Amino acid sequence: MLIKNPLSESDRNDISNFWNNTPHKVLDHQASNTYAIRQAPFLDKYHTKVKKVLQTETGFSFSELFTLIREYKKGDSLRKHIDNAAPCCISIIIKQSDTKDNPLVLYQEEPTTFLLQEGDGCFFWGMTVPHERLEVQSDSLLQVYFGYDVRTKTSII
Repeated sequence: MLIKNPLSESDRNDISNFWNNTPHKVLDHQASNTYAIRQAPFLDKYHTKVKKVLQTETGFSFSELFTLIREYKKGDSLRKHIDNAAPCCISIIIKQSDTKDNPLVLYQEEPTTFLLQEGDGCFFWGMTVPHERLEVQSDSLLQVYFGYDVRTKTSII
């Protein structure tokens, strides 16, 4: 499910500034040659903010489980996988160096490609839907992953 602007431009700038100024980046084991930060306390307030957007958009109630911020460079990719950190998640493009397409593919009944632009998010069931990010075409792509557990279901997506 595409979610337009789950974070404000100001929020995205704050996250980008955090990324640019933190020394705590580590090589990421999921996406070769990329750097990431898992469970950064700085992201907690944005994790909660996005949870409220998702609850409104989906009719589900969520609890926060996991955060990740990752920077891709041109040529990087994320291999096809299912998540183990949270049943559902949203991947949000925080900053992108240009407007090139950088596909996120979800393998549901049929493969579905999402071409997210800066500010866009894709909500999906990461523990049950295999997904991958194809080779990044942009010079840089900063993305956050917010993982959630489903607490109650008040409607069906």
